[in-house]
Amino acid sequence: MSRDMQAVTAEAAGIPSAAVAAFIDRLEDRGLPMHSALLLRGERIAAEAYWAPFDASFRHRLYSTTKSFVSVAIGILAGDGRLSLRDRVVDFFPDYAVRYGPVHPYVARTTVRDLLTMTTAFTASNYTVFDDWTEAFFRIPAGHLPGRSFRYDTLATVMLCMIVRRVAGVEFTALLQERLFDPAGMSPDIRCVQTPCGHDWGGSGLLCTTRDLATFAAVCMHGGRWRGQQLVSEDYLREATAPQVDSTITLTDPEHQYGYGYQFWRSRFGFSCRGMGSQLAVCVPEHDLILVTTADTQSITGGDSIIYDALERFILGSLSRGPLPEDPAAQSALQARISGLVLRAVSGERQSPQAAAIDGRTYVMDENGMGLKTVRFHVGADSIAMAYENATGPHEIRFGLGRQVRQSFPETHYYGRTMMRPSGRGYDCHASAAWRRDDSLLMVVYATDEYFGTLRMNAVFAGDTVTLQSDAFAEMFFNEYRGFASGRMRG
Repeated sequence: MSRDMQAVTAEAAGIPSAAVAAFIDRLEDRGLPMHSALLLRGERIAAEAYWAPFDASFRHRLYSTTKSFVSVAIGILAGDGRLSLRDRVVDFFPDYAVRYGPVHPYVARTTVRDLLTMTTAFTASNYTVFDDWTEAFFRIPAGHLPGRSFRYDTLATVMLCMIVRRVAGVEFTALLQERLFDPAGMSPDIRCVQTPCGHDWGGSGLLCTTRDLATFAAVCMHGGRWRGQQLVSEDYLREATAPQVDSTITLTDPEHQYGYGYQFWRSRFGFSCRGMGSQLAVCVPEHDLILVTTADTQSITGGDSIIYDALERFILGSLSRGPLPEDPAAQSALQARISGLVLRAVSGERQSPQAAAIDGRTYVMDENGMGLKTVRFHVGADSIAMAYENATGPHEIRFGLGRQVRQSFPETHYYGRTMMRPSGRGYDCHASAAWRRDDSLLMVVYATDEYFGTLRMNAVFAGDTVTLQSDAFAEMFFNEYRGFASGRMRG
């Protein structure tokens, strides 16, 4: 946890407590699976909320928000004079240039700045098919001049990480721990998911607390300063958070239309760090305000926009330039609201006339794309267990009725702390279910581990048959749980 954070009332920071409560209500009303939200103003915490089971100590996966941290590592080295943004990428990797040469002229021209602005020479870059992701930069076909056109390309960040490694001799997290995390009072154990070669995956892998992310964002918004210390070059961060390239050509998300800096997004309010699932640090320099959120909104269309809209309507629309009179009643109501926040269970009925008919019965599934062979339901007073067999063997998931049930997801071949390598364990997850109709059972699993995702399954019962529809909202896992399957009761 960031050690130098001072918490004040929302009113002391010029924000009505009622406005914060309305902001939270909007996120809840729109069904966002939020994990945390923190408002920072003037380097003071004005409001902080966690949705149980998440809390202030939880090290949350930041996904692509990690890219902004890599940018700051590059900025530190540039400020030290150890590299220039005009340096050619190939010059940091002469061994790769020899091994995989001749290097395409477009690749040879690519600079550090081109990586930072996502203006590489590639039209596509599936780097994960290579065991050595650095190799991908030299082997993927180049399609156009670098430095011209924006295309979101995580391979660019992979190469920035490797440049840090070659110049500093350490991973980007180790560099930041010494130069930024420790001086700013951030957690001592911030870490990163690893690439197959054992390097920090700066494109998506950082894990830290919500307060850590808020501190990082404050350093960036305040020109690299924290508590009077100049930790990162002010000139670099001014450029990094400014619009360096137009981003409207390739992306349809309305929040991606404001331009791109050096691994930072521009936004309608200023700039932001953005990661899949609404891992956000939204910086509003005009009001010295930062909103940090963690969540898993992959299953919600426009999740980021819902958060941005709520910030604009309820928080920015209520700000005062200075402190407001204390409002004990509103503050008490806000704290009560925050203390009751939980990761919501599926809404619907806990009982159905169908429950007795399916309890303990085995369905033999017809051939299907998910590889499901059999499914059996066990109905309890406050939970339903689904036992099933698929291509990886027999499994069981227990779903709470009106509540979440914490457990390990039964698949153990998903990636762990090293990408592309099986973890050998099930992801921590929470599962709940509800009867949406007498014949329709909705079951939802939230993966709440170092990888986040949502699995939704709907079982429709008719006579002695069941039809299961399953969809997953996750990156690189839950893949075998996408599709349809029908079956009939045995015997």
